[in-house]
Amino acid sequence: MKGADWAACTGMAAAVSLAVAWLFYRSPAGMIVFFAVWPVSCFQRRRKKARIRQEILRDQFKECIRVVTASMHVGYGAENAFLEAEKELVQLLGSQADMCRELRLMNRQLKLNVPIEGLLENLANRSGVEEIFSFGQVFGYAKRNGSDFVRILRDTAERISEKAELEQEIRTMIAARQLEQKIMNAVPLGILFLIDLTSPEFLEMMYVGAFGRICMTGCLAAYVGAYFLSRRLVDIRV
Repeated sequence: MKGADWAACTGMAAAVSLAVAWLFYRSPAGMIVFFAVWPVSCFQRRRKKARIRQEILRDQFKECIRVVTASMHVGYGAENAFLEAEKELVQLLGSQADMCRELRLMNRQLKLNVPIEGLLENLANRSGVEEIFSFGQVFGYAKRNGSDFVRILRDTAERISEKAELEQEIRTMIAARQLEQKIMNAVPLGILFLIDLTSPEFLEMMYVGAFGRICMTGCLAAYVGAYFLSRRLVDIRV
């Protein structure tokens, strides 16, 4: 999270709080929901940025194991294969790409005789990318058992690629549903705003007295619950 991200979260929380204060309570006291909305907004933005970065790292890791597998196929040892992967990925992605920086760190530690499977497990734990963890496990198993190392790594790389393609297909299929979900989330607020704009006396009783306040609070709680439920329904992960 950078300064622009914190500012965006604060602006979003302020806008939502202002809308809630006006549409549901018609009182500045409703702005108190800012202190509940702001951490949720920051959490969602941080999670979204983390997921995007994980997807980028996973795609870069796919390229890495492609180069590693190709290098081992022509006779390189595992350690030298990762050195070759760093050189090729720097040319392909640039030296500041996440995977290139991780490879630099891994190759330094390989020179100190740190096991590759341990380095892959460390990267998987820090990044949260499941494919890296799976590859590290397969790599360690194949290395210990002396089986057809290159074939196993190639098959694992193909499985990772297939999973990534499946996730891309799912994202494409549900993109329209996600847009519909965002529109439907805005519809109740739009209807409330339209009624308030055209016939303010229609809702006047909901903004005075304990009964009206309780009803509007219940409506707000129902809306928030529906919002988070709709997000979960379209958040499909493989």
